Amino acid sequence: MQITVTFRHMGPSDALREYAVKKLSALDRYFDKVQDVHVVMMAEKKQHITEVTVHSPGEVFKATSKTDDMYASVDGVLDKLERHAVKRKEVTKVNAHRAKPLHDNPVMEVAE
Repeated sequence: MQITVTFRHMGPSDALREYAVKKLSALDRYFDKVQDVHVVMMAEKKQHITEVTVHSPGEVFKATSKTDDMYASVDGVLDKLERHAVKRKEVTKVNAHRAKPLHDNPVMEVAE
């Protein structure tokens, strides 16, 4: 999994970059085969915004969090992505149980 961190309207910080990489590396247990994670951290007025895009085969997940602290913003995005992943897995399980078998009735042989 490749994690890319981009800073906008603020100076790059190694501490923030390491914190985001450490926290977001745990996404492997929630998403199947994560290929790429792109993190954008930006500061606007008094708000710190973190946007995360997760690329997985066939799916793209996005989450955004706005707080007064950048570390809290990273935690908020991670919480949103975890909730989304858990919900997606539950829906997939329910839909798998609803699927009908290919043949409702077994084929009966008729003797002539």
